[in-house]
Amino acid sequence: MMKKIFAIILTFLLTLTFLAGCSPVNQEETIKVGFVSTLSGEAGSWGQQVKKGFEFALEEINTNKLLGDKKLEIFYEDDFCDATNGLTAFNKLIDVNDVQIIVGTVCSSVAMAVSEKTQSNHILYLASAATNPEVTEQGDFIFRLWASDDYDAKAIAQFAVNELRLETFAVTYVNDNPAGPILKDAFKETILKKGKKILAEESYSSKETDFKTHLIKILQKNPEAVYLMTNPERTDLIINQIRQLGFEGIIFAYGPSITSEGVVEKIKDKKDIYYALPVSKQETLFWNKYKEKKGEDADSLVALGYDSMKILVDGIKKCDVDTGCLREYLLKLKDYESARGKLNFDSEGALTNIEFEVKKIKFKPYPILHSQL
Repeated sequence: MMKKIFAIILTFLLTLTFLAGCSPVNQEETIKVGFVSTLSGEAGSWGQQVKKGFEFALEEINTNKLLGDKKLEIFYEDDFCDATNGLTAFNKLIDVNDVQIIVGTVCSSVAMAVSEKTQSNHILYLASAATNPEVTEQGDFIFRLWASDDYDAKAIAQFAVNELRLETFAVTYVNDNPAGPILKDAFKETILKKGKKILAEESYSSKETDFKTHLIKILQKNPEAVYLMTNPERTDLIINQIRQLGFEGIIFAYGPSITSEGVVEKIKDKKDIYYALPVSKQETLFWNKYKEKKGEDADSLVALGYDSMKILVDGIKKCDVDTGCLREYLLKLKDYESARGKLNFDSEGALTNIEFEVKKIKFKPYPILHSQL
């Protein structure tokens, strides 16, 4: 009897050992990726556009099984463009969800607040569009796929002086978003180096909706042009109020804000409004595919989200979730074929050799109707 029991137990143990050593043929390896961006609030349209492109790439990756049997598990968090909320989201992703790769940030206040957390945990952090020049200087695991604000402000300032031959300017900017003071300083520095004048500057909170007090102060100086840096949700309000106050000069707006979905349509007088954006060569099939499937044109932020996912997946193919390997992979990339053109990183994880172009909002004057008496 004892021999039979022993034989049964031995058979059972051998079976367990065999099963433990076998993996199901179709077992999928899960790779966790965190997407943290500003999905609501004052800068919500930025994050939503990036998310559209990110999810379009994700759909493409899953449909074509670009990672083979590996499965991407995405964890979404809204940082509300707020440093405290951003850090809470990152803590959850890293400490609870065990995420090793995080992407999507559009607000530099969040990127600066979470850099110590990501760096100390060796998280591969692709702060997609956190444009503060100092973001990528916070650690060697931090990268960005958008040009820093220095490029934007200097491009528009050089255009204003070299092409439009303007002499006098006023500046108004949001003071509770790090991008505001950085863009203001870069614009001023470039204008002053060119020997031109900044006649006035005013700042305001992103929570304000009536800017006339600030605007009256700068318009009293009679500038030829006004440089405006604000979030998407306030861009049309400020421009409409500037025109209501009788200003007929040139307006320079922040590119990522004025090109956000629905902003231009809300501007009543579109005359003489310029903005700068990185040159988008649209060299890949992404743009046509997106319009065909979504029924709308992708903008630069949608393309940025697409690039963020695609470049990570290309790295994961080579490195899995080894973030040290991913870091080296990104640093060694040369002329990466993104949806927006060729990308290269410097030693700090920032894009290099970014070419900007200045565009003008299309303006169609209202037709003058002549009634016949």
